[in-house]
Amino acid sequence: MMYRVISNTGFRRTWILPIITIWLSVCIYHLPSPIQPKPYFYPKPLPRLEGTLAINTHLQNASRAFQGRVTGPESFAVDGDGVLYTGLADGRIVGFKGGELWEVTRTGELHPDCGSFDLEPVCGRPKGMKVNTADPSQPLIVLDSYRGLLQVDTKSGAIQVLLHSSTGVNGEPLKFLNALDISKDGIVYFTDSSRKWDRRNYRYEVIEVNPHGRLIMYNTVTKETRLLLDGLYLANGVALSPDESMLFISEMSACQIRRYFLKGERTGQSDVIVQNLPGYPDNIKLNSRGNFYVGLGSVRYQGVSLLGPFLDLIGPYPAIKRFLTKITPLRVFDIFMPKHSIILEISSNGDIVTSLHDHGARVISASGEGFEFNNTLYIGSFWTPYIGMLNLTLVRPLQ
Repeated sequence: MMYRVISNTGFRRTWILPIITIWLSVCIYHLPSPIQPKPYFYPKPLPRLEGTLAINTHLQNASRAFQGRVTGPESFAVDGDGVLYTGLADGRIVGFKGGELWEVTRTGELHPDCGSFDLEPVCGRPKGMKVNTADPSQPLIVLDSYRGLLQVDTKSGAIQVLLHSSTGVNGEPLKFLNALDISKDGIVYFTDSSRKWDRRNYRYEVIEVNPHGRLIMYNTVTKETRLLLDGLYLANGVALSPDESMLFISEMSACQIRRYFLKGERTGQSDVIVQNLPGYPDNIKLNSRGNFYVGLGSVRYQGVSLLGPFLDLIGPYPAIKRFLTKITPLRVFDIFMPKHSIILEISSNGDIVTSLHDHGARVISASGEGFEFNNTLYIGSFWTPYIGMLNLTLVRPLQ
């Protein structure tokens, strides 16, 4: 009878990998997760890119302005002299007209590393902005994600804090200030995207799908602040209807747009006017046709990938979300973003009138906002190093 002798070295080699795997699994299991999500189910079926959503190349007709001189020009405003303004990732507010671009002011401190993740709250992050035409001095009203609601003198660069984030509303501080619109009588309507996460950590907010966003108003005349709407899913873009009877609010993480009534029998009420969008709605801007341009931060539709949209897939499974956020750096989640830029044109009734595409993101790599002025569509995103410019005469005859 023959016996096989197994050495101690062979035994150790056989068992070392399973032991390490079990040990790592136990360690990861006991690591605290940064998020505590609940199951979330996105609407089905997924949208199809057909009809007014059919893929086209309209955004590929755009040009890139000031490439390398700006980073993160997400939202735009224009004054009576035709000067456009935008806020950048390093805390600057810049003005531009024609081929000229200049710094107007900074919403935070100047530091060599401004624009980095760690210093964003220190350097500032100007987001939504608009000129207050109700004020004779025509100041630029700006939301800084961290500092609060600001009034900017575009000539001198002087900043006045109208509402500090620490003051907040109803005794609760503001956490993640995002977008605004201003009525003809000087009332500012703005969004606070999350009670839990600040702007730097927006990816956690998107993955968790929390109803922690708010719609707030600030009266520039009376200085009154009031909470209008609570329980919003990453409240993002906001825009007044042409007659200022309604507000439209992007609920980014839920892929829907909500309508809030300011006048009439339904004053103070809200409803979802469009849902199951083919992407995650960012900023909303009124255009010259009385409709709204809605930038999509990323996309979700039938055929977007072999498995389907990443967030749709993991939405019902909190344990998977917790596990992924334990082991994955925040920026790695960007690999799940398909290369497809879309700006929608939506009517006041919630109908998708047209869509502008760059499938493959060849020219416009991201489209968080489409802002129309003087027959040009200015396209911005929170991370792109340029301002997109699209001559609408090249597009509208085709639509």
